[in-house]
Amino acid sequence: MIKLFILNKSHSLPSPRKYFFALLPSLYHIDILPPIYYIHTISISNMMRLSNLVVDEIKRLLHQGKSSREIAKRVGVSIGSVLNVRKEVLETIPILKAGRPSKISERARRFLVREYDCGRITTSKQGQQLLKLVDGVDISRRAVGKILKKEGLKTYIQQKKPSLTDSQKSARLEFARSHLHWTTDDWKHVMFSDEAGFCRIEPFGKKYFRMRPESKRLKPNPSQKTKQSGGGKIFIWGCMTYNGLGDACRFPQGLDSNLYVEVLKDYIVASRDYRQLDPARFIFQHDNSSIHTASIVKNYLRKSKFAVLEWPANSPDLNPIETLWAYIRRELDKYDTDPKDLDDLWERFMVAWENVPLDFIHHLYEGMPGRMQKLYRSRGASISY
Repeated sequence: MIKLFILNKSHSLPSPRKYFFALLPSLYHIDILPPIYYIHTISISNMMRLSNLVVDEIKRLLHQGKSSREIAKRVGVSIGSVLNVRKEVLETIPILKAGRPSKISERARRFLVREYDCGRITTSKQGQQLLKLVDGVDISRRAVGKILKKEGLKTYIQQKKPSLTDSQKSARLEFARSHLHWTTDDWKHVMFSDEAGFCRIEPFGKKYFRMRPESKRLKPNPSQKTKQSGGGKIFIWGCMTYNGLGDACRFPQGLDSNLYVEVLKDYIVASRDYRQLDPARFIFQHDNSSIHTASIVKNYLRKSKFAVLEWPANSPDLNPIETLWAYIRRELDKYDTDPKDLDDLWERFMVAWENVPLDFIHHLYEGMPGRMQKLYRSRGASISY
């Protein structure tokens, strides 16, 4: 169905004139139309239609993702005819990509995603270097991030884990084999101990704030207060048992083996007896720091006839007291104001230490068999805790 223009007297011809001449070839010789003519339209339904072969060819090219202009030029029909056919198959044809073509080949894109997914590269700079090597193109780090986001990769915070040598991994694996059969009842007889340092100004974890982007540019942004060396630091030795926490003591920064022996004399037996652990089945644990392995410390433990758990070197991920330290730091971070001095920090620590829930301690001990299984499955490598 098309529309044909017919001239009548009265008004001048509306623009554009080209449609009038295209539909009335007999009037091509007219240069200027008299002002007494105007246009009416009538419908004619017997115009020529596109053949089925041409329609099928247009549909095939549309499904290949060709543009309407390109199809019209190739088939030899008008763009309007192509658009009419396109309406019939609109839901089945692919959406045309907008914008300029990607500088990165599909092969390089797949390779980049695979390297990140396997953990062989982790930073945007490494991604830049990889694409430069594979495709010979220079792109920004932001572009690398967009590619990874489009491919479904998400950003995670890297966990801090000890760097282990092959010999340390072997020792850890042997430790796992020796304790795979231990149940929670076996671990109940172990007293875990460790040292930790706490800064007076030490926010735990990341701090966030919310603000409109325009406000962020114009107003002072919230920030974390910091001081050199954290405003001072205290060092603490503590121990824990299944029946509750033992003693905690504050000591000077320069802890040596002689002072450590005095700490053990004052607090091991006192904490064991206070928490009613069986002396016959009691096991003491500490790590392999140089202070703990000094001959004077070993001699004292041997004379005291304490059973000492042979602990693998460089293994904080196996010690549940590390999780206890993290809990204490979170409790200290709940205060609205910073400690006035180091004595105030020590008082806050003791409040948190004395109020650790017993269920939390039981949960740590009950997780020890699972830690041994994880360690065994990882063949001595670092585990999450």
